[in-house]
Amino acid sequence: MAIPENSEAKATAMTDQPVPIWITYYLWFVSILSAVFAIVIYLNPAAMWSHWEAASASGAFSLTGPTGLFCARNLGTAALGIYALTNKSRPMIEAFLVFRVVVDFLDGTHALIGGNPPIIYIGFGTAALHLVMLITIKRQARSG
Repeated sequence: MAIPENSEAKATAMTDQPVPIWITYYLWFVSILSAVFAIVIYLNPAAMWSHWEAASASGAFSLTGPTGLFCARNLGTAALGIYALTNKSRPMIEAFLVFRVVVDFLDGTHALIGGNPPIIYIGFGTAALHLVMLITIKRQARSG
């Protein structure tokens, strides 16, 4: 596809380029999984975190505390992902990936400080995966 010399047409042509299908499928999976987690946490937080060491503390499953923050983050992830994917907007998908890189990096950092090795690997690993996806989309957009 030849990109016209007009800068407005050039920007439109770059925005309309499709995202690789494997990234689209993965992001649908992440969005739906985040929505399911948010619903489960909202309806029955103990079902998800019954083995959590702080579960016996008073208010551990209150939606005004850490449980509510986790629920809100997952709802935000699901909403942003589904919006970006249903609109098939490459810039919105890029924004979604930037969001995921930041959130996953913060999860990894939090787990590193707390000494939780499985979450350290998951947090930094998924941050790296989302960064690779973002770079892939950016390179594809530049190459036209």
